Amino acid sequence: MKQYDVHDVVADAIEAIGPDIIIATPPNSTHVALPPVTRITDIPVVDPSRSASYHAVGGSGVLFAMVPTPDHLPPTPTDVPRETGGSGGFAGLEHCYLVSNCLELTIDPHHRETRLEGIDEYLDSLPDGWLDESLITHVSTGLRAEYQARYETATDTYPIHGAGPPTSSVGAAIDENERPLIELSVYSNGAIRVETHDPTNFGLQGLEGIGPTKAERLRDHGFNSRDAIAGTTPKALAKIRGFGEKTATAVHKSATAIATGEVVPRDGGTLPNGDPVFIDVETNGFNGEIAWLVGVLDGGSEEGHYLPFRQQEHDDPIGHVDAFMSWLTGVAGGRPVVAWNGYGFDFPIIKRHLERDAPEWVDDWESRYQFDPLYYATTQGHATFPARSNRLEAVAAALGWESTTTGVDGGTAAREYNTWQQTANQSDGYQPDWDRLEAYCEDDVRALATVYEALQDASRRPPGTEMPKNRTGEQSRQGSLSDFS
Repeated sequence: MKQYDVHDVVADAIEAIGPDIIIATPPNSTHVALPPVTRITDIPVVDPSRSASYHAVGGSGVLFAMVPTPDHLPPTPTDVPRETGGSGGFAGLEHCYLVSNCLELTIDPHHRETRLEGIDEYLDSLPDGWLDESLITHVSTGLRAEYQARYETATDTYPIHGAGPPTSSVGAAIDENERPLIELSVYSNGAIRVETHDPTNFGLQGLEGIGPTKAERLRDHGFNSRDAIAGTTPKALAKIRGFGEKTATAVHKSATAIATGEVVPRDGGTLPNGDPVFIDVETNGFNGEIAWLVGVLDGGSEEGHYLPFRQQEHDDPIGHVDAFMSWLTGVAGGRPVVAWNGYGFDFPIIKRHLERDAPEWVDDWESRYQFDPLYYATTQGHATFPARSNRLEAVAAALGWESTTTGVDGGTAAREYNTWQQTANQSDGYQPDWDRLEAYCEDDVRALATVYEALQDASRRPPGTEMPKNRTGEQSRQGSLSDFS
């Protein structure tokens, strides 16, 4: 955190992420909790290593308990309101995230083992009322955010999750100037979703074509924010040393997209003819070869009909794909297929799946017009999105879309599928919550449709015309933590 400009990068990151709480994490936690940060936001900025504090996310059933050590806790989570002088502020508690800096992961290179340092002392000081694994998740800022485990003793099980940045103690050394900002989305069912943010996506350096030198030159000319850049003209920006007409135009469009919350079209580029078929595939891993779920949205982002083509039996990897291709070549014949990062992920995965298990469909798949909005906008340069990153969820959210799923991502879905397959021969084999996984995929295709519709609107309107945001969704029961170090 200390290497980031507070009024540029940090303020923009807080605005973009919109956390409920900001947690100061090692190694620079003291820089986060100081007035330069606390003065720019009303969001609580907490350093768990310094003092105990308790925070409820309104209406979500989620409680954050931040403590230096567990012996600072009251006897039970329900005692927290009395402990803090509240008056029933934590009624309806569904899950508590107990956050400290007590646990770290060390690696023994000789025995190739990892060790959870501090766990014995941590558990010894934990009050008996904080042992319920269905109610409590133990979170440590001393563990990298991707870390998750279930620590078992003779009598109890403790869900443990990291909330800190990558560190040299658990892998390769990290350049302090490239340390990411970390967002944890926590849910009332105990699930945690981790997202890392490149700090250069925020502030002036988050604009297309802007590095540290150009950002400083913009500030020297009085352009200290995206709004200021969006409010000027490319001609004025082109007068700055090192810019020129092309760079000035790109920077202005990038700033305008985020400042106005709309897709900004560029010269050239046409969208496919016909009503699109939106798809998203779930696989057995990032480099997976099995598309065990093909989620399809037939229609628009709000009113469209969702069709989940999912593998039903352990030993039948093609029945659902056969059904998808039958529908695509029948009812949806001739319509373009649209997928986010489709050229890099969905389209080739489906092709490989067909080549291996149903070669009779390969020609039909290859002859179908396929369109990737991410490639169209970023690689071909036909549009600028109003988001700090090009992740589907970030772009769709900037356009007004709201997620309705809780605690699921692609990694979670892959693990659920793989566990189902690995326990196929067991009498009590694992059964995922298929409805929940299908709903997650539906969320993605509706987000995709939201972006595509914004691209359509942008291609039909004069530059600068404001696009209304009318995408609404059911409010998810969720809280958000941002970890800055």
